[in-house]
Amino acid sequence: MKYKIYGKTEKKVSAIGMGGMRFNMEKPLQESAELLHYALEKGINYFDTAPQYHEGKSEEIFGIAFKQMPRDNFFVSTKLMPERITNADDAYEKVCLSLEKMHVDHIDFFHVWCIRKMEHYFDAMRQDGLYEALLRAKDEGLINHIVFSSHQQGDEVQKIIQSGVFEGVLLGVNILNFPYRWDGVLAAQHQGMGVVAMNPLAGGLIPQNEDKLRFLTSEGETPTEAALRFLVGCPEITVALNGFSCEEHIDMACEVAENARPFSEEELNRVKSNLTDSTINICTACGYCDTCPKDIPILKYMQLYNNRVLFDISEEKMIEDMAFQHEWGLLGEDNSWADACIACGRCERSCTQHLPIITRLKDIAKWEAASKKPLKV
Repeated sequence: MKYKIYGKTEKKVSAIGMGGMRFNMEKPLQESAELLHYALEKGINYFDTAPQYHEGKSEEIFGIAFKQMPRDNFFVSTKLMPERITNADDAYEKVCLSLEKMHVDHIDFFHVWCIRKMEHYFDAMRQDGLYEALLRAKDEGLINHIVFSSHQQGDEVQKIIQSGVFEGVLLGVNILNFPYRWDGVLAAQHQGMGVVAMNPLAGGLIPQNEDKLRFLTSEGETPTEAALRFLVGCPEITVALNGFSCEEHIDMACEVAENARPFSEEELNRVKSNLTDSTINICTACGYCDTCPKDIPILKYMQLYNNRVLFDISEEKMIEDMAFQHEWGLLGEDNSWADACIACGRCERSCTQHLPIITRLKDIAKWEAASKKPLKV
């Protein structure tokens, strides 16, 4: 495993980190917890979660594992959204709850979570707000480092970075969107901050479309391996944060990290020449849009729409795909269709990629109508 120093903290973290939102929740929690033990054995020492992952079960899984792991051998990261706390006391209590659920006496990296626009940052920094609570927790030794996660464009990320109040940043950056996100990465590096890259495989889009993404690779590697090598090999990136659901995925990521070499200028130019502006507009499957009052399976729809955005799939093919997905595929168990959308905007306000979800649902509703959708039972 390769290790890098996280910003100015002197903490030596693994180039591959383990995220806590990709567990197979059909398995017992203990079985998922054993994946953390396996990851630690393979050299991974950076573990990231959040209170809302898997409806709160992720921190519980971490706690089961951490009780049996030497505390000096790993770093733990978790988060809170400014919009999900009422005041500093409420935020402080939630910090304590995370500590309790994970069975640790301190959290190494605590994120002001999911800043999607500047008003979220201002909310976090207000008097009697989240940042005030995190400073109190840090003074008491409950937190080591206050950091933030952002889904903004580069110029807004830079403003927060330059405020100087954070020691690190978690950014959605990968081999498909890096030309549009790199300003934020460079700004963080210039400030001496640690940089953790989330969604290194674009929310599963890369492994699911390897045949169409061969241009990412060099000889002897898959597109998935190339995507991980890109981040691990970048000196500007401290940790490539992966979600794992089995030991085989951990093995692959660790092997890539062990042998990773930086992309050459020729390789980068080849990748850039094959990318389009559409790569910034793909759904990364974070799931924050799961707020629909009509129970529309927005996340599933946006994953299907990725094919349209990234590969310019024709409308005729999208119509065929909708028919297949409802009969045999991803949408087979869903009874709420895209035409049920009332344009309330909840999903768009939650979207970390700022996608035009309502407009896309209108397209999907049109394709569903043309696909002669099967009768609902």
